[in-house]
Amino acid sequence: MHEPVWEFLIVNYLFLGGLSAGLYFVSGLAAWFQEDGQSAFPRLARWGALLAPWPVSLGSVLLIFDLGKPLRFWKLFFHFRWQSPMSIGSWLLVLFTLVSLVNLWAWLEQGERQGLLARIPEAIRSRIPARIRGYLDRDASAWRRTLAMAGFPLAVGVGIYTGVLLGAVQARPFWNTNLVAQMFLFSALSSGAATILLVRLLDKEAMDLKEVRFLYTLDIVLISLEFFIVLPYLIHGELSVLAVREALALILGGPYTLVFWGLFLGAGLLVPLAIEIYEFKPLLTGKGTFHLNPRLAMTAASLVIIGGYTLRYVFVFAGQASGFR
Repeated sequence: MHEPVWEFLIVNYLFLGGLSAGLYFVSGLAAWFQEDGQSAFPRLARWGALLAPWPVSLGSVLLIFDLGKPLRFWKLFFHFRWQSPMSIGSWLLVLFTLVSLVNLWAWLEQGERQGLLARIPEAIRSRIPARIRGYLDRDASAWRRTLAMAGFPLAVGVGIYTGVLLGAVQARPFWNTNLVAQMFLFSALSSGAATILLVRLLDKEAMDLKEVRFLYTLDIVLISLEFFIVLPYLIHGELSVLAVREALALILGGPYTLVFWGLFLGAGLLVPLAIEIYEFKPLLTGKGTFHLNPRLAMTAASLVIIGGYTLRYVFVFAGQASGFR
């Protein structure tokens, strides 16, 4: 068995990058749907926008330190290589983070913007050109849908990139399929939806039926898509060459079996899917009255997030334990 080179820093990086992508995607989707000229789900869109920049920023810091020589991270930007997923991904993360920060600013209220600007030391604030200060203090709510559209491809790109980064390592048969990138993308989007659901449940403003229907529908679709990517991944591996079958044995009776099937597939996908379908049943059938059970909803959301992290843990460590002979 190969000794792991990538440790938990990389697991955290892949999870946090995907989480930000999911938060932005769900926020943008919520902002895109309109009702009377305004976002149909303003609180969902706002929470997603406020949260999206921070996980990826933290994950990028973790990646820099994982390089071993963090002061040389700038070389990733000045030695650009089209054939390097790390090089492309570095620029993608920078662009995504910048757009996320602009989107966050657009969702702040005027008092919040002014409060943040007031916290900047006077010595620094006085050096900001008046024109830029004017832009920073201007109401940017009209740009929210535009920013949603601009950020969609970047969010999807970041979600896919976290899987492509693994798939590009050809010496690891556990990762050598395009299905890994698709699996990571749907997991990232589902984790974003679950995080926004969790935050809204903890918010002092109660969720309305419209928000619940939107998040439950979205998460049920995303979890189902993720599940139906896992199945082809397993089938593809079993029908592939010996090295891939041996790699897959790590989760089919090997040391990562319980974590993959129990914590990721069972607790992280099937249990929250069952909870959400059970909760959503009155809305689907039109029979009975829908009553949101906060405890069940929080359990489902928490399990989705745990499942998303577990997926990356299994793929990073099991993938490194695999190899061609």
